[in-house]
Amino acid sequence: MKVILIKDLKGKGKKGDVIDVNPTYAMNVLIKQGIAKEATASNLNDNQGQKNAQAFHHGEQVKKYQAIADSLKDKVLTVGLKFGANGKAFGSITKQEVFNKLVELNIPADKKMILDFEPIKSTGEYTITIQFIKEVKCQVKVQVVETK
Repeated sequence: MKVILIKDLKGKGKKGDVIDVNPTYAMNVLIKQGIAKEATASNLNDNQGQKNAQAFHHGEQVKKYQAIADSLKDKVLTVGLKFGANGKAFGSITKQEVFNKLVELNIPADKKMILDFEPIKSTGEYTITIQFIKEVKCQVKVQVVETK
């Protein structure tokens, strides 16, 4: 019997997948517990429409984040770091400070989007990677300058 999964089912498939299972298992477990619904023509058509809508919205999201990533390629985020008289840094530049600079630029970001970040403890120019969604990554330059 063919059923459409309403929820992800470990070892069988993800939400929206059409799978073939034993009719008894389908009726007594999957449909009864709300994990799947019968794959009628109407349900299959609805499922296809939902998949098309999700694909469209995901494509729009990719375009939006790609435009943001393209605008960030030319920008340099300048962050200040205090140094003592002996040239030793007081603290370091953290992921939070880089995130705050992105927020100042009105970039819809999350700290989790900043990948492989190590705290910065000296002046210079560094390159960090920001991954907005799975398909869209960009490299951003961070300029660390000495502040008084």
